[in-house]
Amino acid sequence: MNAEQLDELRPLAAEIEAAIAEAPIRLGSDDWGTVLAANVLARVAVYMGRTLGPDAPILAEVQAERDRQDAKWGEQNHPDGTGSVHQREAAGLARMECEDAFAAGYGTWCHVLFEEVREALAESDPAKLRAELVQVAAVATAWIAAIDRRTAKEAAS
Repeated sequence: MNAEQLDELRPLAAEIEAAIAEAPIRLGSDDWGTVLAANVLARVAVYMGRTLGPDAPILAEVQAERDRQDAKWGEQNHPDGTGSVHQREAAGLARMECEDAFAAGYGTWCHVLFEEVREALAESDPAKLRAELVQVAAVATAWIAAIDRRTAKEAAS
């Protein structure tokens, strides 16, 4: 690991160190290892929840799907195929459709995601394309979170 990667792990290491220091050890008891492990696990779970945020389970599913794709197809390196005149025009139309739908009160996640995908496809500059794809991923994650909230609410009813 390089110095930058180690620096990123310092807060987590501090949590583990604190968990070890605060774990009660009772003389004559043989369950100290279990108590220590539980304490470390709890502290790391809280740290990861704060670090990764509420979308961590969704992002873990996305990573699992990426792992499946890599296992099936190997590393993929295709040309972007974006930025054509047609794609830029389609992005403009998608943007207008999304704005119109929300202005009229019937906007949906579908409108938002479609607009973001079309904007990504319209980009030929790699840095701008990357930024647009991050927006696509963020909207898809937000949509999944909304589905999960709605499903949980319906199940509780």
